[in-house]
Amino acid sequence: MKDDKLKKVIKILKALSDESRIRIVNLLKAKSGVCVCEITEIINLSQPTISSHLKKLEEAGIINFRKDGLWVNYYLNDDMDSESRELIDLIMKFIEKDPDIKKDLLKVINADRMLICYKK
Repeated sequence: MKDDKLKKVIKILKALSDESRIRIVNLLKAKSGVCVCEITEIINLSQPTISSHLKKLEEAGIINFRKDGLWVNYYLNDDMDSESRELIDLIMKFIEKDPDIKKDLLKVINADRMLICYKK
């Protein structure tokens, strides 16, 4: 039987084994409380696809969400253990110079939720 820490690492790495999910986590690391329509606009994937990715990240314990009226805001999981957080931070550090990651960060920082979400 695998050690609990080993299971946790495997779960996180499986969740992050997709470029879009890594990009989503990086967005949430840069700006807390991002909604699906903002992520959809930045990552340029359909809402159902983004929702599927968010579900996988949530199941891995990487993110969580809070409802705020009509909005559902996504965050990195504040209750994540320090080792898991360090692993995610290391992965994000490794990719920080990637041109697509840099573009995503500029977009999320400058994102106007009202313009993005109400135009759809």
